[in-house]
Amino acid sequence: MRISGCGQETFLYLNGLGVRRALQLGDNIELLPAHCSPEPLDIIKVSKSEVDIGVASLFLRQVYSQLHITAGDSKALAIRAWNSLWDALLLGAIHNCDAVCNFQCDKPAEEFSAECRFEVTNYNLHGLTQTVHEIDEEEESWIEADFQTAKTLLDKSEFQGAVHCLATYRWHTHPRASLALLWSGIEGLFHIESELAFRLGLYTARFLAPSDEEAMKKTFSNVKKLYKQRSAAVHGSRIKGDMGQAVNATGQLLKTLLRRCIVTGDLPRVDELAP
Repeated sequence: MRISGCGQETFLYLNGLGVRRALQLGDNIELLPAHCSPEPLDIIKVSKSEVDIGVASLFLRQVYSQLHITAGDSKALAIRAWNSLWDALLLGAIHNCDAVCNFQCDKPAEEFSAECRFEVTNYNLHGLTQTVHEIDEEEESWIEADFQTAKTLLDKSEFQGAVHCLATYRWHTHPRASLALLWSGIEGLFHIESELAFRLGLYTARFLAPSDEEAMKKTFSNVKKLYKQRSAAVHGSRIKGDMGQAVNATGQLLKTLLRRCIVTGDLPRVDELAP
């Protein structure tokens, strides 16, 4: 990823995530709606290479939100913009969608023109999808109430790793690789070294449904089933059932775990979850 700083404000354009109104994500950073309909000649004029022209032509019209970042000077702006890439990953993780920052500009997406200072930030070509996650009213309230806690938890390497796993597992074309990545994020939250299937099921059930015995039993059974599919995937064995469905269910499980961490303000405390 390549991020620069110039002036006192910048915009990071996002693919894969839509928002209806401005949402404050922290001091000097907000998530805004975006719409970009560039003229082909404007793309050519602001692009530094044929590769940039291709990337911009593919992705600019699929920009549906943007991060607006401000700072007192160019150096502070560059640092803040670079760190805000984690905000994009975090948004993708907590909504289990492919939210990717592919562009940086000194103007909002609606004002894109040949006079903009424009950079391609990502050449891995992720986020080109017809499925855009639109943040609804309930999720807007959740972001405003809990996003700051989520950002604080990024200081913990286990949470940071799990966020990265959930935000990027779609980048792998093979479902076995996706399953392996998702489960590395789940396992990292619990620090389990033995009896993995049993303990993951038990700890997850107690963490997600501490006071609901029926929900606890259902979660325990579901996690053990999913973990069997994970084991088959990483060891090259035949997986029973639909592999794509296993990936989706595991992604949903990790999303639920991360949201529970955010609501409680902490990672799972294994010593309290152990029998």
